[in-house]
Amino acid sequence: MQIKKPVKTILVGLILSIGLTACGSMNIWRAEKPEPCPRITVLGNASEITKFKEGPGRDLIDVVFSAEISNVLNLCKYDVDYDSRDGNIHVQLSTIIAGKRGPADKTHSATIPYFVAIVDQDKKILQKSNFNLKLAFPGNLSQNEVKDEVVDLTIPVSKGLDGRDFEIYIGLQLNREQIAYNLRQKQR
Repeated sequence: MQIKKPVKTILVGLILSIGLTACGSMNIWRAEKPEPCPRITVLGNASEITKFKEGPGRDLIDVVFSAEISNVLNLCKYDVDYDSRDGNIHVQLSTIIAGKRGPADKTHSATIPYFVAIVDQDKKILQKSNFNLKLAFPGNLSQNEVKDEVVDLTIPVSKGLDGRDFEIYIGLQLNREQIAYNLRQKQR
């Protein structure tokens, strides 16, 4: 028995619609958009560091190293109850720092201090952690870029809060002299 083309098309369409309806009732696919990750912000005034050798000199020949945050890789995942919206946002990030060896360097390495802070909508600091990245200049290498280990952050959420309600600040941990030097460089 041969099925005519219009009947065959209707049967295929019926079978597909039953299959798709079954998938929808099993809730295999979520209809909502992906959950938003918190915004990552590298603080402009704390994105670069220049370290000078001890003493009064602040010329180019007195630079031990300079470095800057060149990139931040991040990923976030939600672990929340979708009815109550209580749970946690888990964020993983890795900071990439590029550095240059200065004429006053004697060790062929630099320790770059940086921080990661989570703030809420009111810019109130909820968490802050400090890290030290080792940046080596082996042989005659005068520049290098290093990706630091992954930092795991957990942000508790409730009452309908999501990633849009938080921001993650990343910056180099600077002393007063380094902040003043950065500001003078930006004014040039």
